[in-house]
Amino acid sequence: MIARYLYLLLLLLIGSGAVTYIVFVIRFYIGWKRLSEPKNYKKLRVSIVVVGRNEAKNLPRLLTCLLSQDYPKELYEIVFGDDNSEDDTEAIVNRFIQEGHNIRYIKSIGRDNVVSPKKLALNKAILATDGDIILTTDADCIVPFTWISSMMSCFTDDVSMVAGYSRTLIPVWSKAGILQKYEHLDFALTYMVLGGGYTLGKSWACIGQNLAYRKSAWEDVGGFSKIWNLMSGDDVNLMQLMRRNGHKIVFNFSPASFTHTHPVKSWKQFINQRSRWASNMKYQLRFNPEFFFILFSMACLYWGGIILMFINLKLGLVVFLYRILIEQIMISYSHRHFGVSARMLSFYPIWLVIQTFMLVFTMLLGQFNFFVWHGKRPPKRRLNASNNI
Repeated sequence: MIARYLYLLLLLLIGSGAVTYIVFVIRFYIGWKRLSEPKNYKKLRVSIVVVGRNEAKNLPRLLTCLLSQDYPKELYEIVFGDDNSEDDTEAIVNRFIQEGHNIRYIKSIGRDNVVSPKKLALNKAILATDGDIILTTDADCIVPFTWISSMMSCFTDDVSMVAGYSRTLIPVWSKAGILQKYEHLDFALTYMVLGGGYTLGKSWACIGQNLAYRKSAWEDVGGFSKIWNLMSGDDVNLMQLMRRNGHKIVFNFSPASFTHTHPVKSWKQFINQRSRWASNMKYQLRFNPEFFFILFSMACLYWGGIILMFINLKLGLVVFLYRILIEQIMISYSHRHFGVSARMLSFYPIWLVIQTFMLVFTMLLGQFNFFVWHGKRPPKRRLNASNNI
């Protein structure tokens, strides 16, 4: 009797995931068809904020990109927040400053006394800015010369935050390894889902590698004060604070705004990164229950189908093929928005096998805070952070 109830529960969970998937794929399709990006022609003052730790090897290229923008130079500044680097980061930034460039260097110390050293450095850097808009990227990223102008074009008067797309840099796809191809395609497919949400006015997630927001909106939600004791989430959790306060958030679908980041070097590094990102999922239940439900439903569909194969092979295969069919429909109308070619999509079968296990594995690691970030591990207790959420 118990086994029967468990079987029925499994079918119910799989069914909920299957219904959720098809409903949102249809809604996304309608959203993509109706997509119209906001356009702003005002020239706003921008403060580009970059936080880094031991990024001396990457900084020259990033700073050169930032100084080569097609945006009026008198309307933007660069503020670099140094998370107490131990390499030549300070010397490199100072060299650019001595050459007469509009760059401010902010040293952040005391990283051992806080849960999130990045938020500490980011907070200090933002407080030192003069711009109306805070535009962020990471120190190991590469941005196009149209980056500022493209991101600013989305800031109509009613918009408080603009999320952007970032992808790994793979010069020659055929020469990339399985890990690099998986990471690149996985991020693109993830953003096909997130992008579909944005077409419906749903801001579920973003990434600090390409993010902009009004400084006034940041101040309105209290900066990072409500998420200060969460190691990660200076981007996605800040977004949810703004969303809850009624701030409008949009996505920039223009390739002129897309940034690049370096691919990970090992599976260990990749799992650590995705586990850190997944650690924010537990807070999404409070921040955005709808997004949490979607993630949970997808996990039920993915893993429920696999478990079902051991009980009823034919029915399990039907569920698995259903998932593939729905994903192929979504990919067919959204992949071009993220520069995903047919050659890249040929990697989909390999991605499918890896992702089915990787998604749940990293979600579990993230919920138990099994990750390291810049040499620090999350505290065992969250220091009552949940009381602030």
